[in-house]
Amino acid sequence: MGDENTEEVSRNDFLHDNKVEQVFAKLDYALRSGIHIQRDYPKPGELFRFLERNFDSLKLYYYELFQIILSKQGNDFKHYYFIDFEEGNRGAIPTSSRDYLDTEVIIIGMLFFKLYQIDGNIELDTVDDFISTLISEYDDEKEALFKLISNSRSGKSTDFNDEKVIALIKKAFDTFNHLGWIEWEDNQIKNRFKPLPSFERLRILYQSQINNIDQLLAQNENAK
Repeated sequence: MGDENTEEVSRNDFLHDNKVEQVFAKLDYALRSGIHIQRDYPKPGELFRFLERNFDSLKLYYYELFQIILSKQGNDFKHYYFIDFEEGNRGAIPTSSRDYLDTEVIIIGMLFFKLYQIDGNIELDTVDDFISTLISEYDDEKEALFKLISNSRSGKSTDFNDEKVIALIKKAFDTFNHLGWIEWEDNQIKNRFKPLPSFERLRILYQSQINNIDQLLAQNENAK
């Protein structure tokens, strides 16, 4: 038998939160921009706390008005929130407010995940370390990656030292920071970083591809 004292949640309940005027506009913009909200990102944490208090109401708000899903993933202390979409439905959000990941960014993310988590390179905490590890220990993956980047960008050089290729890797990590998947130690230098709980979302989305990244890169290389 259900709890007869349980109050029914409505999509407008969050409007009664005493922080709604200070927080909701920033929260809405962040979610629509693709940012993953979690305990340690973005600081100082007011968006996360507002979501914690009002998740059920906000979930109804976004789904009933915009046909998009406010999701919660992760375990215990390491959970996070983000806007998700039903399959085949991008929801009533203008294209300019959504971020789509380029193929190269996804591939770079999968490679980092392989090096960092699957292969156990837990010391990888800078973009420079990621690049140097690719050079010294992952020659096949490196060559396939840069051919993919070169072809997708209509370039001709596949030399690892090409500044445009290195810039693209750094841009990918900047994208991870924007999404809330990593956090820069220094926002000016943008080199040393900390993976955040929501980086798991990349693994959830692309688990099979990450596990078979070598074959995927080889197939791409052969196709070219």
